[in-house]
Amino acid sequence: FGFKTAIFGHEQQDVIMSTPGLSIGALPAPRQAHFVAQVANGPSPSARASPKPELGPSASRIALSSCALGMFAGMASTGRRSSRTSRRSAELGGALAVREDENVEEADATEFVPKIHALQNQAELLRSGELRQVIETMKSLRKSELSSVISEVDELLSALIDAIQGLRDSALSSTEIRNQLESLDLVEAKSKPEKPNRPARKDSVETMMEVHVMGLSHHSAPVEVRQKLAVAEAKWNEYAQDLVNFARTSSGYVVPEAAVLSTCNRFELYFASPEQKKYSAIDCVNEFLREQSGLSSEELDPYLFNYSGHDAINHLFEVSSGLDSLVLGEAQILAQVKACHEHCIAKGGPEEEEKVQGAGGKIVAKMLNAGIRIGKQVRTRTKIGKGSVSVSSAAVELMMSRSMQDLRKPASKVHVGVIGAGKMSRLLLLALFSKHPDIKVTLVNRSVDKAEAVLEDELVKARGGSNASVASTDDMFDVMKECDVVFTATGSEVPIIHPENVEGRQRPLMLVDISVPLNVAKGCEDVENVFSYSVDDLQKVVQANAQKRQAEVEKAKKIISTEVGKFKVWQGSQGGVADFGG
Repeated sequence: FGFKTAIFGHEQQDVIMSTPGLSIGALPAPRQAHFVAQVANGPSPSARASPKPELGPSASRIALSSCALGMFAGMASTGRRSSRTSRRSAELGGALAVREDENVEEADATEFVPKIHALQNQAELLRSGELRQVIETMKSLRKSELSSVISEVDELLSALIDAIQGLRDSALSSTEIRNQLESLDLVEAKSKPEKPNRPARKDSVETMMEVHVMGLSHHSAPVEVRQKLAVAEAKWNEYAQDLVNFARTSSGYVVPEAAVLSTCNRFELYFASPEQKKYSAIDCVNEFLREQSGLSSEELDPYLFNYSGHDAINHLFEVSSGLDSLVLGEAQILAQVKACHEHCIAKGGPEEEEKVQGAGGKIVAKMLNAGIRIGKQVRTRTKIGKGSVSVSSAAVELMMSRSMQDLRKPASKVHVGVIGAGKMSRLLLLALFSKHPDIKVTLVNRSVDKAEAVLEDELVKARGGSNASVASTDDMFDVMKECDVVFTATGSEVPIIHPENVEGRQRPLMLVDISVPLNVAKGCEDVENVFSYSVDDLQKVVQANAQKRQAEVEKAKKIISTEVGKFKVWQGSQGGVADFGG
């Protein structure tokens, strides 16, 4: 906990040694302020100047144990998660204290027995309510100080408890002292009413949860790998529930909470697990993804990323803010994160819009909701979205930049075919009509009525479409023969355009596939007079746009860093594992 040496000065020594099991809450208000100031800022000038009586090694240890245990014994349940190394160090510390005190007179040792017992009583008081005062005091510390407090207390608590137990069980070898301890325990047991036995919990999901994210994106994985893991939005909840059940054991759920985010540029699983099952949870999710994708560990693992705790939250906030998108600052990802949140909290049922219940749970749902709020905040407080383009509009930019070279005609004169009438196609039409309101377009969809509804959309109609028409997917290949450019944006899980469908063309054809899984099969790019592009080819189009907004990226990251800290505070209040790293 980093106590300054002056904390064991003359005045403080008297308080600590004469008040076994001292806690902050037990001190008068002026002493509380004085104590916290010395812990956070070091000793006062007067304390530095005043002579201090020398304390023996044993007395120093006892003072430190008394003070720290009194402040933090209420966190003992958290402290028990310390590493085995910490526990062994504590036992060694207790043993050393025993050896150094072997020469102490038995009378002095006898006088010390009630103090040991008082330490234990003080711990019980802390557990029953006084801990709240300690927490309030800790909240007043600066973030850097609080980070140091949490990490060191987590390691030292069990060591302090074990050290005191070592003093009691090992150091006090005198028969008379042991008799005193036993009599004290007997009196205390008689004075306390018996507590009913509580059933043991199978796991500690409610008190020790940590968040994780695993997946792949356009940064690390080619589209051919991303499409192996892509999940249609209608199946997000079913996929999440499959993961939860896949990771279930006889002792409980290894991954009790999960949510899926699958777009054309990324596939991500946000999940929470009991902290002590962290690595088991990560292994389970990894194995689940291999099983679902049909890829081996060697084929999938090089492309997967995995973040936990602080890094997982930071990643989500950057995703929702558009910092991690192919197109920096694009707004569509925020709507996709919102959809992820809505799915994960869905109740499910025959009469519900969402048939399968969401598997988000308290922690994951709260994190996704926070991500939506931060995404909006970043776009409001920075200019990260100014001048940015969506994937759909980047595809239009690609067509415009390549039309003369590939098609030997200007973009305004081409006949465009759009396969699909979903959100991506609507955005594509908005971008296309913004550049060329009168361009010739044929919108192809399985439902002709839905295609007509897209063209009648107020925003779409306001930007253009005077030469737009619709066609059924039954006529798709006939339409393609008349087109110069074909954009594909359907939800099909298998390719709908194959090399044999585009062979024998007399004039050039540009295929721009912005779907994941891919709508255009591999090999089409090798067909004569066919120029095929996928979402991975859009990177060059957006690089120049991104470089102009780097200053806004730094502003956004500062906002995100602050909000990650706030979420960790909330998570800690829910029993989540505090992790102030990063």
